[in-house]
Amino acid sequence: MKTQFIQVLGMVQGVGYRPFAARLCEELGLTGSVANNGGIVELTVTGELSALDALARRLAEDAPPNARVDRVTREDRPLQRFDRFAIAPSRTSSDLAPLLPPDLPTCPRCAAELRDPANRRYRYPFISCVSCGPRYSILERLPYDRPNVTMGDFPLCPDCQREYTALGDIRRHAQTIACHDCGPVLLLDTAQGRQEREDALQVGISLLQKGGIVAVKDIGGYHLACSPGNEAACRRLRQLKGREKKPFAVLFADIEQIQGYCALSPAEAALLQSNPRPIVLLRKWPGRDFAPACCGESREIGAMLPCNPLQILLTEACGPLVMTSANRSGEPMVIDDQQMLSWLRQGLDGVLWHQRRILTPLDDSVTRVVCGAPQIFRRARGYVPEPIPVQSAGEQVIFAAGGDLKACFCLLQGERAYLSQHFGDLEDVDACDTRQKEISRMERLTGLRPTLAAVDLHPAYLSRQGLGDLPVVEVQHHHAHAASVMAEWNLTGPVLGVAFDGTGYGIDGAVWGSEFLLCQGAEYQRVGHLDYVTLLGGDEGARNADTILCGYLRQAGLSRPDSRFRMVTAALDKGLNAVRSSSMGRLFDAAAALLDICSYNGYEGECAIALENAAADAEVCPALAMPLREENGQLLGDAAGLIARLWAEKKGGVSPAALALAFHRALVDYVVQTACWVRDRFGVEQVALSGGTFQNRLLLEGARQALEKRGFAVYWNQKVPSGDGGLCLGQAWVAARREAPAVSC
Repeated sequence: MKTQFIQVLGMVQGVGYRPFAARLCEELGLTGSVANNGGIVELTVTGELSALDALARRLAEDAPPNARVDRVTREDRPLQRFDRFAIAPSRTSSDLAPLLPPDLPTCPRCAAELRDPANRRYRYPFISCVSCGPRYSILERLPYDRPNVTMGDFPLCPDCQREYTALGDIRRHAQTIACHDCGPVLLLDTAQGRQEREDALQVGISLLQKGGIVAVKDIGGYHLACSPGNEAACRRLRQLKGREKKPFAVLFADIEQIQGYCALSPAEAALLQSNPRPIVLLRKWPGRDFAPACCGESREIGAMLPCNPLQILLTEACGPLVMTSANRSGEPMVIDDQQMLSWLRQGLDGVLWHQRRILTPLDDSVTRVVCGAPQIFRRARGYVPEPIPVQSAGEQVIFAAGGDLKACFCLLQGERAYLSQHFGDLEDVDACDTRQKEISRMERLTGLRPTLAAVDLHPAYLSRQGLGDLPVVEVQHHHAHAASVMAEWNLTGPVLGVAFDGTGYGIDGAVWGSEFLLCQGAEYQRVGHLDYVTLLGGDEGARNADTILCGYLRQAGLSRPDSRFRMVTAALDKGLNAVRSSSMGRLFDAAAALLDICSYNGYEGECAIALENAAADAEVCPALAMPLREENGQLLGDAAGLIARLWAEKKGGVSPAALALAFHRALVDYVVQTACWVRDRFGVEQVALSGGTFQNRLLLEGARQALEKRGFAVYWNQKVPSGDGGLCLGQAWVAARREAPAVSC
């Protein structure tokens, strides 16, 4: 007989690990106890050595489905005798940073009980167990126990209390356990009054079926729901959100329902059914679509499956539903009940809600499958706060501030990078406030106190504010993009980072955006980019593609006989609100405007998306090439020269779709030619593709395939967004490795 102290490290909070460990010990005839200690599971057990060996093996190999065991440690202790095995009260003495549990989708067993008339939780919209339900969104402090989550507001009834302590029950020590008698109650508020429980659900369903718009309180915040086939409802929803064109996501009941509207690969089906239950961008079947105001001219539908019992009940009654976050553009998702109820005075038909508090807004994550692997556009519910594993960054704690758009921050220590959800545009006061609260919350939950900050090079970024006395490392925007790929794939270099996006502050004060960076460790050398083009600055300058085109035509020595061209070129000639830009995003805008495909970005990337859609319709195209030249040890691309060639082909009668495809192929060739040029001079065999422009499927797939044919090893973002939502990971990774002294922010 021996007594051993066993620690289990990994994702062992909020996944039913303690009841699982207790069941194993009971099966093996071991006595003792198991407890949470911060984010660690600790066991003190007595039994025969063979049983202890079996326990250690099974703790790692047979862990619950949503657990992840990183390490199991064992230590002999003086022999102790116990009467039985018990789940002991939690402790908070561990100094190790924990793995925090992300929110989990409804498991198959709870979904079956939800539909079973004989079950006491039949049609209970908040059914959950040790394997499913809200986690991070309701977690106030560690350890993950009932009093430390917002479900502590609901005392257990006798039946739930028995299940909570019963051996072998799926709700043994399930911290979100609840039922009709003791848990949150579903409510529906309308202009006519309030309904409760099943009446609230039925009236809410009726409103949706009749073309109404209903706010639905879900795990990470409120959604706005309506029928995707109802044109009037979708148009009204756009007015309510202030969202003119950007497509809405659609919630489907199951995979079979999705297949009626979208082409679906096995990899896409797996992503849809993965624990984060993300929105997955899927190609529409020809002739199958919803109302024009739902997905507009998009070739894709942002499809998702239910992540909670209420969504299951709604989709089974209503069929597909628009399910878009309840916010206005650039603002955080609404989580406050009174704020949401105030929308009833602004055109909302009903608010379907409950009393369970949400502690932080978590949008739906947005993904797709490209090159056979997931690509994340927005990393939020279901992924956050699970850390990204990285090469060890040492014991210092680094706070990385990210950017101002798609704002996201990171806490890095050792081999774990904890990324926040995205907060939107920091120019919005509510987004700034929400981000600041989440910084404090993440530091409290992880126990990490930053000793160094990493920020974007741009001196006016709002994300640089509020850092107190922390020493600061500045990281150039596109270097951070490339470094985010290096962090994901544990690359040290040399790596050719190809960072394409709309805008980033350059070390020369110009607007960068088409960067080829030779990266080694924490340093980089700029080895290529597009020629600078003088464009109008400001927000309107970035949105109006026709105005952007004027700048490229002026650079190419071309002109148009219209007043806009004369006005823009006159302003640029005088240097009024003019910026020098090497932006790849603006080059896409100019091409879209030149080909009469799209002339204004009503939402971010609209012109580039329209250009990609047009290219996807073409089967053949003329050959175009980016003019290249060497200058001062760099390879420069003549973007205005490429626009001039598009101009000539258009005048020759080539169709816009064919020229859109030719434009994409020219950029793929530009990437390959530059990579080969860099390899010839520096011997680089690894290429990292990042930046928002690489959310373009044609560009990413084309570049990857062409580079691999030339013998390059190609890497791109898969765990964090390639856009600005991934900047903070790259910033933290660079700061952890940079030997240069930090500066004052």
